Amino acid sequence: MSTARSTTASPEPDGAQPATDDEMRERIVRAAAELLAHGGRGAVTTRAVASRVGASPPTIYRLFGEKKGQLTAVAEYGYARFIAAKSPLRPTVNPVDDLRSGWSLAVEFGLNNPELFLLIYSEPHSAAMAAAVRTGTERMHARIQRVAAAGRLRVEEPLAATILQASARGAVLTWLDQPDDQRDPGFITAMREATIAAVTTETATLAEPGRASAARTLKANLPGQTCLSPAEHHLLIDWLDRLSTEPAGQ
Repeated sequence: MSTARSTTASPEPDGAQPATDDEMRERIVRAAAELLAHGGRGAVTTRAVASRVGASPPTIYRLFGEKKGQLTAVAEYGYARFIAAKSPLRPTVNPVDDLRSGWSLAVEFGLNNPELFLLIYSEPHSAAMAAAVRTGTERMHARIQRVAAAGRLRVEEPLAATILQASARGAVLTWLDQPDDQRDPGFITAMREATIAAVTTETATLAEPGRASAARTLKANLPGQTCLSPAEHHLLIDWLDRLSTEPAGQ
């Protein structure tokens, strides 16, 4: 979302120091985000944003182009806020609870920022957004790997990530689609617990005894090993991937 810092200034009232392009860009994005939150996409017009920040419409066009450029910048800004909100999450002694906390925080963000949530997941990802998404995905995979390393992952790691992401988005979209008087407070909790139960086991005791679960656990504990050569490590991962998809009971 950032651009090269420019010395081009935009006029400021009352003789104040002119804002640089970077400063004006930030003001415009924040103003557009506020308009989006209170009035939806329809409220994010060049005229409304210009009036809110005291800039001329040509300045906005120069920095963002058409309205789509503003919305893309707002989506990037919103996702950055989402990543920042998840930053305080630190690993605890219970990796499954950590997975539960991450899911809850993602859903809470969507419920508290509905217009922003809808924008983030409807706009094509820009390069800046894609980088932020990778950061969020890497954090989620790290939490999932800790569950696997503890022997409590019921499915393969990529599938667990897909289930967690899909259920969190689905929970938010379903909630937002319901009339206020039909929203059941227990729905979000039930969705969360059903999702956690689908991807984890209650204890480290294998829910489905067999080689598949053992292979997933061993694979999750491989990072950091130094006794295998790269070629041996690659071969072992290939074997474990095959075993992890073996039907239960074999």
